[in-house]
Amino acid sequence: MLVVIGIIATLMGVMLASVSKFLKSAEKARCQELVANTSTALVSLFQKEGSWPRALIKGHNSNNILDENAALPLAKGGYMTLTMNSSKTQLSGYDRFGVISPWAFTVLKRRGSSTSLSTKVPSGGTIQDHILRYALDLDGDGVIESVPLGGETVDIRATAAVWCCGKDGVIEAYSIGLRKDDVYSWTVGQTKEVRK
Repeated sequence: MLVVIGIIATLMGVMLASVSKFLKSAEKARCQELVANTSTALVSLFQKEGSWPRALIKGHNSNNILDENAALPLAKGGYMTLTMNSSKTQLSGYDRFGVISPWAFTVLKRRGSSTSLSTKVPSGGTIQDHILRYALDLDGDGVIESVPLGGETVDIRATAAVWCCGKDGVIEAYSIGLRKDDVYSWTVGQTKEVRK
């Protein structure tokens, strides 16, 4: 009987470890999908309109956070769908526009209207840390110059770039973030130059 209980306990431990690993990879995959879809929406908007809306340029020049003003042209044009439309969870529109990581979105769903940008996310950081960031090719040369990534600046061959911290809520220096959990809409081959 003790042998059978030991075998069952071992199998349960292995199963729980694999389920936990699967859930972590699913969260990161959802974040990668969100970042990729947002990047595609930005490029589609630019291709259709022929220029960047003022709200996106203003956000690009200030703090690179895809706030509700910058996300509004994407939602109005139908490039991004509203992920939530509940009066219980209205955090300045971030949750409605789907511009926060899955880890922060879970906190918003749980806490509802008592949530603010400074609310802590259990995995790390605050809601504000988990908002998507973006950069645009404003001069049309096919390269986004000097994208600030955790103390480094990166030149990227793209029309629009989108990134997000990982579960820990910290945007690492690009050379470290590639090996950690940060999520980027571009590949290493699109990186033109990295400067500290």
